[in-house]
Amino acid sequence: MSEPTKRFKLNIKNEEYIIIGNEEQSHMSMVNDLVNEHLDLLMDHNPTLSKEQAAILLAINTVSLQVKQQEKILDLRTTISELNNKVDILEENNQRLEHLESRLNDLNDREREKTKDIIENNGDISEADLQNQIEIQKLMNQQVKEKIKNKNQQKNKNK
Repeated sequence: MSEPTKRFKLNIKNEEYIIIGNEEQSHMSMVNDLVNEHLDLLMDHNPTLSKEQAAILLAINTVSLQVKQQEKILDLRTTISELNNKVDILEENNQRLEHLESRLNDLNDREREKTKDIIENNGDISEADLQNQIEIQKLMNQQVKEKIKNKNQQKNKNK
């Protein structure tokens, strides 16, 4: 349901105008004061202007400002859309990275199991050698993770 319309009495340059709208009285009072201030400024800068000429100049200035604000809004909407697209890409890359890390962890688990099986079956690998192998594998896995992360960061910078 739409808001009920209200009647406002404005006094612009000592002339009364009845305005019908949905705004609050405080808003319309502010508009009334601003219009009078701007008209006074225009007429002070050029005393030969009539009220009508000053009103037309004020209307032109106001519409010009509105057009500029609308252009800014459109630019901001475009920027927001571009940023949302970048966020989507980052989220996709993050999901891929999490998937790769999960696969890497699975591989690490399988490798540990195989190493344990080899030790149990062959018995010729010492516990120290096993720990060294595990540490080496951890370092290699960490390097792979870093490479993947760096590649994703480079892709995101290039987009």
